[in-house]
Amino acid sequence: MRYILCLIVLAFTILGEGGKAYSAVTAPEVGKYAPVFDLKDINGKKVSLSEFKGKVVLLNFWATTCGPCKTEMPSMNNIYKALKDRDFVVLAVSSDTSESAVISFVSEKGISFPVLLDKDKEVYFDDYAIIGLPTSFLIDRSGVVAEKFIGERDWDSPEMKNKIASLLNRR
Repeated sequence: MRYILCLIVLAFTILGEGGKAYSAVTAPEVGKYAPVFDLKDINGKKVSLSEFKGKVVLLNFWATTCGPCKTEMPSMNNIYKALKDRDFVVLAVSSDTSESAVISFVSEKGISFPVLLDKDKEVYFDDYAIIGLPTSFLIDRSGVVAEKFIGERDWDSPEMKNKIASLLNRR
């Protein structure tokens, strides 16, 4: 009986709820290529990370229910506006299930960079193995993860500006 119980527990651990297998996804590592994905933005336009090869990308995972995420957005918007003409882009991937909450927040805060929707959290979990918000990846021009940041940042700070400028200056 104990043996059968162990097998049942093991099956649920491997297969998960509903028989869907869990994958051993790990977060992209610094020095490795960032996983490419396609998501729709808040206007319904399909956006692919691969479109931005040749640019430095700040990829941010966030949600409107996350206080630190909302706090860092204005500084992220500032750095985007200051550097967008130098081949710098910010992509913010929202894990919110409510599209209207995201649209409302973006409009209210005057966010000018692309905001993508990952309602099913496929990119969030399957590609990037996000375990806490906000989480950001700084990706170089060739698509390699240069740095990973967990938690709120002041993207407009001299430290962050220098990190981004260093990547922008590399050809």
